Amino acid sequence: MSPVKRSSILSFIFPKAYLVRYVVDTIRRFYNLMVQSATKIKMKLPVKLGIGSSVLFVFIVLVGFVVFPKMITSKIKSMVNLKPGTEIRDMFLKIPFGLEFRVYIFNVTNPMEVQRGQAPSLKEVGPFCYEEWKEKVDVQDMEGDDTILYNAKDTFIQVMWPGCLSGTEVVTIPHPMILGMVNTVVIQKPGALTLVNKAIKSIYSNPASIFLTAKANDILFDGVIINCDVKDFAGKAICSQLKEAPTLRHVSENELAFALLAPKNATPGKRIKAARGVNNFKDVGRILEYDGVDKIDVWPTDECNAIRGTDGTIFPPLLSEEEGLVSFAPDLCRSLVAEFQQKTKYDGIPVRKYSATLGDMSKNEDEKCYCPTPETCLKKGIMDLYKCIGVPIYVSLPHFYETHESYLKGVKGLRPDKSKHEIIILFEGMTGGPVYAKKRLQFNMPLQANPKVDIFNNFTESVLPIFWVEEGVELNNTFTKPLKDLFKIQKIVKITTWTVLLGSLLGLSAAGYLFFKESGTADITPVHKVHPSDSRKTISTVSGNNLEGIDNHAMTKTDTD
Repeated sequence: MSPVKRSSILSFIFPKAYLVRYVVDTIRRFYNLMVQSATKIKMKLPVKLGIGSSVLFVFIVLVGFVVFPKMITSKIKSMVNLKPGTEIRDMFLKIPFGLEFRVYIFNVTNPMEVQRGQAPSLKEVGPFCYEEWKEKVDVQDMEGDDTILYNAKDTFIQVMWPGCLSGTEVVTIPHPMILGMVNTVVIQKPGALTLVNKAIKSIYSNPASIFLTAKANDILFDGVIINCDVKDFAGKAICSQLKEAPTLRHVSENELAFALLAPKNATPGKRIKAARGVNNFKDVGRILEYDGVDKIDVWPTDECNAIRGTDGTIFPPLLSEEEGLVSFAPDLCRSLVAEFQQKTKYDGIPVRKYSATLGDMSKNEDEKCYCPTPETCLKKGIMDLYKCIGVPIYVSLPHFYETHESYLKGVKGLRPDKSKHEIIILFEGMTGGPVYAKKRLQFNMPLQANPKVDIFNNFTESVLPIFWVEEGVELNNTFTKPLKDLFKIQKIVKITTWTVLLGSLLGLSAAGYLFFKESGTADITPVHKVHPSDSRKTISTVSGNNLEGIDNHAMTKTDTD
């Protein structure tokens, strides 16, 4: 199925402008029939006009404000589900275009000064650009409970869009393996730090600092070599554990390679069970189970362990603004809620703008379950993923946007910018489709002194950014045209409805005016002038009776009396 065909999700709801023409023709035929009926029974013009306008008013109210909107919502409800054979399902299982994936690395420009206790000075290098192809594999339908099972897989292909870097650029970052290993042992088994200190010297040839200098491509996907051809006990002990790590690639018997994003590339994730939305359109895409369970076991409360929302590639249609966009992020072991910000337009389509943050576990009672310990919470806008992935990596928005100012003050060179660093979704609420989205996250590692590890002696405590990523989509005209056609038809029907409604009201007003004008016209009998010769037969214009048998004598007498 071609992308163009897939994009026509809504194009056949109302084929071309036939529906509008049908409504107008129906109104015209109905009106003509009403006029002909009124003519046959010889009604006066005001009555004909009044009846016609009244019927037309009722008809257009029913069609324009009741029938037509219900036709749209009914059609959308029946279409937006993941039942086999639907185009929505095809797009859900494999997005027919690559998402834009950009990576920015923070180059540390003063590594040796940082070793001596100075604040890190950073320079952003990037973007390094990739197409991200999303698909679901090992798909299985469960007809009984209207669900679908799948594994999500993302594949990255490097591209050279305008402004993108080649990846051969050399950068300096804190060594993720050294810093990550020390921070993890501090949490899990502080008594083993002496062993770790010896292993670092053995495996990394007695390094002078914790920093790694390498090509961007090696750091991100190709891999940086770890030499495990060591003979000492400490080195062998650590290397034996490293060889069992699923995220490291085995280059040879004694050589391993690590890369920041390689473990995610073309690797199916854990099994997901989601609702198809056939029985209830509000459930479409909602994740019911992750890795075989209906709630995770990471955080201390049921609320934070709850699996809520979709996987972010689909949302239910006809959502209200207050409901927000809820998605479950396995990499963060939590659900995120994008909240409504404002109404706007995208490519001429009325949409809603939503935005999300990581909250504030230090103040928000509902988020305190994400604190590293019940007594220690990170400040606003930052989250520790240790309980989620087993390594103390801190996640935030890029350049510490929307985080506590202390994190920004701990390093030099960051410049938070709302337009560049916020999480944003432009969402068409009627059909439930994101038309524009930028998901941005920054990955950091805590840096603090530790006297038991030689190269950790003099650090000034800070949170050190390593890199940040942007996953984006901007639908072009091929995919927005069906939405624009739908809104165009709605606009035409709306204009037609209000025009006919106004016309019927004017008709009623005209009918009322003509009716009362005719009702106020009376037939008056002319008054004849009385002559003396007609005195015996005078016509009374009051009673209308002839006064006969009264002679002049009687009248004279009466006057005298």
